[in-house]
Amino acid sequence: MNTTNLFVELVVIGVGTLFSLILIVLSCFDYRWISWDKVTSSTMLIPLLSITYLLGIVTDRIADAILDSWNKKLRFKTFSTNEKYHEALTYVYNYANERIISLFLYGRSRLRISRAWIFNCIFLAITVPIFVWTRLPQIPNNTRISIIIFSTIIFGMGTVVNCFTWRKLTINDYKRLAETNTMLRKNS
Repeated sequence: MNTTNLFVELVVIGVGTLFSLILIVLSCFDYRWISWDKVTSSTMLIPLLSITYLLGIVTDRIADAILDSWNKKLRFKTFSTNEKYHEALTYVYNYANERIISLFLYGRSRLRISRAWIFNCIFLAITVPIFVWTRLPQIPNNTRISIIIFSTIIFGMGTVVNCFTWRKLTINDYKRLAETNTMLRKNS
């Protein structure tokens, strides 16, 4: 995976976390004090992108740590030990052609994005209703309640879908690795 792909992956992850943090700050301190022209100016693009990238790294690491035990259970369905997994991974990355390695890296990127967005969706399911309830009093209560219910359902579904996607991608990644390892060893 080249550096640009990794950067984009972490920005995609960080966007959801940044949005959640912005909603928390705006819920606590209101939004009328912000000069939206300055925030959305091109001079703010680099700092905002840097913060997004950093939040992507943090969110990815937190998601990895939280789902580590589940990930190991899925890994042990294909590889009996961590050593066998790392041996297969090392063998494939050393002896597979560039196209196969690129496919593995692309799959792992999708896996990491899905894994992180499980938590981004959870954060958004919490922060959007808080913001709507605390900072949009001018909207009628029935409309605010509808927005809260709708956003909670959407982000709840996002959590479930990303959890399902991450699990399927993880299982397929381990199966493909085992198959590729076996194939490469037979052909060498």
